[in-house]
Amino acid sequence: MDDAQTDMLADSVARALGDVVTARGTVEAEAQGLDAKAWKTLRELGLAGEGAAAMSLEEQAAVLEAIGYAAALVPYADSEAMARWLAHGAGLATNADEVLAIALASPHALSGRRIAWGRHSARTLFSYEEGGRNWVAVMPSADLRLANGANLAGEPLDKCGVDRAQPTEVREVVDDFSPAAVSQRGALCRGAAMLGAARKAQELTLQYAAERKQFGKPLAQFQVIQSYLAQMAGELSAARAMFATALRTAQGGARASRAEAAAAKVRIGQAAHIITALAHQVHGAIGFTEEYSLQLWTRRLWAWREEFGNETDWARELGAAMIGLGPDAYWERITR
Repeated sequence: MDDAQTDMLADSVARALGDVVTARGTVEAEAQGLDAKAWKTLRELGLAGEGAAAMSLEEQAAVLEAIGYAAALVPYADSEAMARWLAHGAGLATNADEVLAIALASPHALSGRRIAWGRHSARTLFSYEEGGRNWVAVMPSADLRLANGANLAGEPLDKCGVDRAQPTEVREVVDDFSPAAVSQRGALCRGAAMLGAARKAQELTLQYAAERKQFGKPLAQFQVIQSYLAQMAGELSAARAMFATALRTAQGGARASRAEAAAAKVRIGQAAHIITALAHQVHGAIGFTEEYSLQLWTRRLWAWREEFGNETDWARELGAAMIGLGPDAYWERITR
């Protein structure tokens, strides 16, 4: 799919979600941990099931950005962009209508583990390394005796009630579907959604600054507010550029470069930190209220920033990898 087709896909998803997702509806859906209308809409668009497994990472990133922009409470990232992809890579059969959960953990060491979207999933896939080999295990989510929980975004993050479990199937997988590959894909999936959420937070801030008046003129006419708005735009542009670089390394179905993926998650996380801070600075107290919608997107940015590795995690790995290249290769790597 070329850039024009990817843009058309993103626009179609954005318009479809725009028809069914509202800020109030998302807040109310948090009680159940799922926006059923939004999830049904994505399924009707053919974005779940085997169709999802056949999509490229670039296409799924476009869908995820639209989901982040809409603040849709749906399990697309974990179920379709990740678990469905992993099941396909492991040669595991899936049902088109089932929600899948995914965990970077061994089924033999589950104490205290939390499973995103666990309560809504039919089965959970576990990605782990054992004996120097990569494994994927699958089992019914009901066997995990999950206790309901949630992340800061209001998405289900349920705690396992068992210390170990007996999988129904176990498959060895190649490095392209190893735990490292899963964590890398997870970082990129969260990064795509974060770009959408950051863009929405920026738009809300621009709108508020233009409409809210202080001392007889709009906030946007004050120089300090203008500097905030400019900084937000710069951060979003820089994050988007780094993410695009990571996606370009994954063209043709290839696995994205780990270094570029790490840099993307770091840069998007840094941008999220600044954008959320400035958005709330401009809005003041109203931005933190449930009645005002900004909190939907800033809560998502704070939650997703920590998932599948935050800036510190990926920066340490990226730094170690660059140092390991040696002085000559390091310079060539960062300037090519």
